[in-house]
Amino acid sequence: MTLAQLIRDEKTAVVDRWYDLVLSTYPGQTAKVWKANTDRFTNPVGQTTLRILGILVDQLLRWDDAKAVCAPLEELVKIRAVQDFTPAKALSFVFFFKKVLRELFAETIAREGLGGELAVFDGRVDNLALMAFDIYVKSREELYRMRVDEFKHAHRMLFRKAGLMCDSAEVLGGGAPPSQDEPAGTE
Repeated sequence: MTLAQLIRDEKTAVVDRWYDLVLSTYPGQTAKVWKANTDRFTNPVGQTTLRILGILVDQLLRWDDAKAVCAPLEELVKIRAVQDFTPAKALSFVFFFKKVLRELFAETIAREGLGGELAVFDGRVDNLALMAFDIYVKSREELYRMRVDEFKHAHRMLFRKAGLMCDSAEVLGGGAPPSQDEPAGTE
């Protein structure tokens, strides 16, 4: 038996354990509620996370299409990028897959001599982590840019309401302001 076959045969257990580890990164009550609530409408983040982990297990088994791996990974990383996590904690979920394999299959890996296959999966997880890092950085940059744009817009509106700022059309259409050197009314 191969490690890939073990993972396929025990996919539900693999995904469930991976999900438990991801939930452990959240506050205790949040994790408890998300674990118990399987409704995608009342628990969209939890159910999206669970669904994506299942897809990622399939992609880690196939590992033949980077775009197929990136799409679900991007969805999950974007969720975690906007949450109140450090970058390391936000992306720790990727490495939890290694822990799951060792927890569930350590005995079989040792008995069947599947260490080489485990190293292959470790390499895939490492590559997945690099992809996740790129996605995370891009997502955080976008988030910061949106926050700065929102800040600028809010301040522009405040200045405009306070009469401290005029529209560019007023400046452009009103002609040149009088020179400081010339007294007003002399021509």
